[in-house]
Amino acid sequence: MHARYAIAALLFLLCGIALAGPDREPPAAAPGPGAPGTTASARAADFTLPALDGQPVALNQFLGKKPVLLFFWATWCPECKEAIPSINTLHAGPLGGKVQILGVDYRESREKVSAAVKARDIRYPVLLDGSGKVALAYGVIGVPTYVLISREGKIVYKEHVLPGDLSRFL
Repeated sequence: MHARYAIAALLFLLCGIALAGPDREPPAAAPGPGAPGTTASARAADFTLPALDGQPVALNQFLGKKPVLLFFWATWCPECKEAIPSINTLHAGPLGGKVQILGVDYRESREKVSAAVKARDIRYPVLLDGSGKVALAYGVIGVPTYVLISREGKIVYKEHVLPGDLSRFL
């Protein structure tokens, strides 16, 4: 079991390096509450990002109504590709109406993301974080990263794996 965690840590490190790229600074980890692997009550950073259709989507349009699950991902990430069917199932299942799922693609072109959404039959809304500022605001240092925000706007989960029982946070 320890070898599995070592492999996961190595992949996480490599994804963080890949996110940075040769001419980019990697997103810095957010200190304190909300850091990877913790449950926390830090306030979620508000943002507005374009959806694939170009329409702006703001986090605050969901707050006060339902929790929001942010799925930070990239088209090249194998773990992200592996997670898509589970997120599609969650989105279509009984919890799908109780939580808003938003895929947040990290610094890729609309064309590339659109092709991936079509090829992988992604059924939840996907937003484009072209500058990486939202990922930076949430301390994302590798993908996938899942951030669950309560109805009240507090971060209640942040990790690199989808919560096994999302209902316990709702």
